Amino acid sequence: MTKHYKLQAGRLVLSDESEAQVIALVSPDPEEISALIKNYQIDEHTLSSVSDSDELARLEYEDEHIAIIYKRPKNYSAAEHFQFRVASSGIFMFENLLIIVSDIEMPLGDEKKFSKLTSLKMIALRLLSFSTLHFYEHLRVINKMSNELEEKHIYKLKKEEYLIVFGLSKSLVYYMNAISSNEALLKRMQISRNLNFDENEQEILDDIIIENSQCKRLTEIYSSVLENMMSSHEMSHESSTSSDVGSLKILNMLSVVIMIPTSITSIFSMNLKYPFDADDYRAFWLVLFTMLIGATLFWVWQIKKKW
Repeated sequence: MTKHYKLQAGRLVLSDESEAQVIALVSPDPEEISALIKNYQIDEHTLSSVSDSDELARLEYEDEHIAIIYKRPKNYSAAEHFQFRVASSGIFMFENLLIIVSDIEMPLGDEKKFSKLTSLKMIALRLLSFSTLHFYEHLRVINKMSNELEEKHIYKLKKEEYLIVFGLSKSLVYYMNAISSNEALLKRMQISRNLNFDENEQEILDDIIIENSQCKRLTEIYSSVLENMMSSHEMSHESSTSSDVGSLKILNMLSVVIMIPTSITSIFSMNLKYPFDADDYRAFWLVLFTMLIGATLFWVWQIKKKW
């Protein structure tokens, strides 16, 4: 899908193709991609980078335009099973034209997010700022889910909930890589002489760099919290398992200890006189003493072995 916009009173409004200052393409098909390559001499590899979620953010200088590939959060879907993913988008800046390529439609007509626009460069900066804000929104959702799990189970997670925490932790790793990649892009734009930002645009870029840095720090904190939650769950699980194994060992030892006197009495019980019933019952006390000594020696031996 392709939409055309023009700047009007500090906002972007839909326009005809002949008047367009901004062309926005959403998931362009092969025919649209061929047209971009042919009509605007956009590098084919650079265009393919837009659809590659693993591609790093970067700044490239071409003869007629400047290409900006940046990272942004992918819109969350329930089918993702609590994994938040990242995607790439491309901005191609010509002298009098801005081409935006993405897999989702950008809210270019939003009066709040895209207002007080004075140039095409300002639009590009607002897109980068919107990406950072989008990361912030997803981080708030991840933190809310993390807090709910923490308050509900205090680190004693069920299997399904542990998988949720694992998915969120994995998502933050992707986010950290994407935000760090954007950070390198923004810093390169900050020192670039080819972009020729005016004072106002340079100030906005500086603000975006600060916002991105704060977003990166927040991602690190949330990632650390989830890692601690997973570690606590694993330690609790290991402790529970060790406790069960220890109980089984004690029961096994008691069984063996009891078995020793049982075996001795089984051998002699039918051939001994009971005490107080006869004149000579020393054999009874001998067998009893043997049982006690045997059981005690076995118990002491097992304790020394730390079984």
